[in-house]
Amino acid sequence: MLRCTAMTNALLSRRTLLLALSGALVTGCAKKTQGVRPLRIAAAADVEPVFSALAESVRQTTGREVVLSFAASGALAKQIEHGAPFDLFAAANREHIDRLYKKGRLVPGSVREYARGQLAIWTMGDGPLPQSLSELPQRPSLRIAIANPEHAPYGQAAVAALRQLGVFDALGRRLIYAENVRQAQQFAESGNADVAILARSLAGRAGRFVEVPLSLHPPIVQTLAIVSGGDEAAARDFAELLFQSEGRRLLRDSGFLPPEPP
Repeated sequence: MLRCTAMTNALLSRRTLLLALSGALVTGCAKKTQGVRPLRIAAAADVEPVFSALAESVRQTTGREVVLSFAASGALAKQIEHGAPFDLFAAANREHIDRLYKKGRLVPGSVREYARGQLAIWTMGDGPLPQSLSELPQRPSLRIAIANPEHAPYGQAAVAALRQLGVFDALGRRLIYAENVRQAQQFAESGNADVAILARSLAGRAGRFVEVPLSLHPPIVQTLAIVSGGDEAAARDFAELLFQSEGRRLLRDSGFLPPEPP
């Protein structure tokens, strides 16, 4: 019921968003989009459902194409550091944003925290779903996919939670490292892993999941900023959608929490 409700709300939100954007992007609509290059956005893999919905709405409302590049935050940050031509960067934590800001790759004053992420234990199959991370060592046959903690914030959070519970070392070779949370999910979808520890925002689209308590890991603070040298005005307009009512609803329906804890 939870998954069905979330998916229904997301579809309704997308339709409503099309109407909302007509007012929010009046300036952008007035501009001729013919011959204008696509808006280029680099975003952490966990926000794929939300950003894809927003991008489609922008296309239909303004005629402006939006090219989305989803990957681990650390991998995208390295691309931007070396001059990749993005207009907007949305990372799954603030660390990568702050590093790029210090290097002069981001527009001053454009850094904004827009949501907090959650972890979930997820499976696509009909097999047993552990009800907590502490159960994982008790199921020796389970292969567990997580995002690579070297460059993926959700992987870092997963490792932190497993260490907090004292079970990380016990899992050993049963941990399968993916490039990002979306690939971790794909491992579980394809049968190369039995469960995945991934972003709650990806868990609600199919399969079954159990949320991981926020107290087990440092906050996953979703943060965005405008990339220097790009289309700053259009990037700012897109970023602003996340802070308007329909953008907030899309985030909430995907399992994101407000940027500031209650």
